[in-house]
Amino acid sequence: MIKRFSRSLLMLMVAVCCVATAAQAVQLAAGDNASLSIDPAFRMYQRGENNQALSFLRSYLLDHADSPHLDSAYLLMARILLDEQKAADALFYLQRIELQKQTSEVTLLRVAALQQLGQLNDAEPLFGELSEENFFGDDLALYYRCRADYLQNRGQALQSLMVLSLAFQYTDNRFHQGFYDQVQQVLSGLDRDLVTEAAFMFADTPLKDVVILYQARQALDAGDVEHARHLVQPLVRQADIIDVQIAAANMLDQIDGSPWYQRAIGVVLPLSGRYAPFGELVKQGIELAVKSSAAPIQVFYQDSGADPQSAADAVRRLVRAQRVMAVIGPLTGDAAMLAVQEAEKAQVPIITLSYRDGLPQMGRYVFRNSLTPQQQVEALAEYAIEELGLNTYAILSPSNKMGQQYAQLFRQAIEMRGGDIEHQRSYGESATDFRRQLLLLKGEDPDAPQDAEPKVVDEEGDELVVEEEEEIAGLPNVDFEGLFIPDYADSVALIAPQIAYYGIENVQLLGINGWNSPQLIDQAGRYVRGSIICDGFFAQSPDAPVKQFVERYERMYGETPSILEAQGYDSVRLLLGILTDPAITTPQQLQQYLYQMEAFNGVTGLQGFDRQGEAQRALFMLKFGRKQLWQLRGLPEPMPSVEMIPIFE
Repeated sequence: MIKRFSRSLLMLMVAVCCVATAAQAVQLAAGDNASLSIDPAFRMYQRGENNQALSFLRSYLLDHADSPHLDSAYLLMARILLDEQKAADALFYLQRIELQKQTSEVTLLRVAALQQLGQLNDAEPLFGELSEENFFGDDLALYYRCRADYLQNRGQALQSLMVLSLAFQYTDNRFHQGFYDQVQQVLSGLDRDLVTEAAFMFADTPLKDVVILYQARQALDAGDVEHARHLVQPLVRQADIIDVQIAAANMLDQIDGSPWYQRAIGVVLPLSGRYAPFGELVKQGIELAVKSSAAPIQVFYQDSGADPQSAADAVRRLVRAQRVMAVIGPLTGDAAMLAVQEAEKAQVPIITLSYRDGLPQMGRYVFRNSLTPQQQVEALAEYAIEELGLNTYAILSPSNKMGQQYAQLFRQAIEMRGGDIEHQRSYGESATDFRRQLLLLKGEDPDAPQDAEPKVVDEEGDELVVEEEEEIAGLPNVDFEGLFIPDYADSVALIAPQIAYYGIENVQLLGINGWNSPQLIDQAGRYVRGSIICDGFFAQSPDAPVKQFVERYERMYGETPSILEAQGYDSVRLLLGILTDPAITTPQQLQQYLYQMEAFNGVTGLQGFDRQGEAQRALFMLKFGRKQLWQLRGLPEPMPSVEMIPIFE
């Protein structure tokens, strides 16, 4: 089923007046009482999570037997069950909808269910009650499919194909398996002459490729292998319909007697929509690496937009139709979660650029080249304890999900190395006043009158009686040596001056890559001087590989690259290096090499991958100076190449 609604604005307005869509029904059901809402199930359905949606709805029907919105739940249940090819179950729920609420939408779903069950004679009179003007988007596409079945049942096969061709004009250009199967079924009822006539009739329509694929199958079945190859090869390269591309690629497997792969890399990035600026930066880094390489390897780009399902569809097209050896991307977490599943099912390595938790653990073919919170805190904790000799720490973090994650990881990393976390405080995500948190870090009572002698309190806020000690110059005047603040530059620019104002002195400030911004130096330079952060890329690094990359990038694009361009550059350069080896002929062999790689010298510190597919990298340790960041530790010395042998059978 189509999960999006699309048509002209005029048709949309007319249809809204005639019938409520499933989305509107859900919203109406949610409006009166949020606890009775089936909106979560509808969102699951839109994301393709049919099993979760069905589970939610079954629980809903049990728990809310008296809900005024039961009919909306029944309707959504029927839609999902039809998607799952469970027409009998769908009819069961449709029949439970009250008679006075049997709308055109309900009748349409009943027709679809009866046709799915092969009860065409029962479906025909019901279909006669329907009018095209009552539907749009999702339901309009379903109406056309039902109408095509209706015409085919009457022996009007070519007219049925005409209706299916018309249906494509009102979808979001995503070709669904149901349509593909339906067109194939209609074509199977035609003789060779009528198939030839259909190819001529639909030459300028979306059905063109489906008809050509069917002709190729006829040729192959007749033993005309070369004619089948002649028809199918262009479909693999340029068919608009993903299912046709995949079927054509599979037919080539049958013709050649074995699976085939292109010496090519697929790239899935958001090149349109709200994430497009970030996707373009990664693409520029990839293109620089490709132009700097003499390897005869193709790179195929697919646009994921801002839709996670589009990312999954793009990976599916690349690995099952275009038969690339590996995929780079996607960039965002939701997109990556769906996309890596497609690569894993096809057993094609994918190097995702998202730092979403758990991605590499989703399969043996899933790798990640992205700077993660875990990598940052591990590098920072190791440097602070081993190089700086700091043993006691405090954490001041935002109370959002990111802050909580960094705080937990930092605590674990410090305590694992024998250090101590003396204090941990948090603040609101939009806070601008940090007086309370800073005074508590000092052990003072923030609720005491400001003109009174400050009280010393413990972690629970109870007053302590302590003897006054003389401060030693250069040592912290608090009971911790390092203060970790996992936040972005705009917040740190507010926090750092207040640290000085409230008298926390001689404490080493530690931060994440979110501090790496000229804005922080401009706004709070004197207060962050001497602070230490880590990052996955440093464009001002004196290391030769980084300098060379930055110079080439600036010549090509006229600007300084960020970590996004650098990650794209490293990812494709790594794959190009492997694919220059003629012995690597399958994605499975490439996967083995990725697991063994230890000597890659990336500009992001990338060296290889661990056994879970997580990047192994050396991070840049950076220190704030008066007007700029300085590198304390950069790329490791280049490692010698080692011979790689298969590790999986």
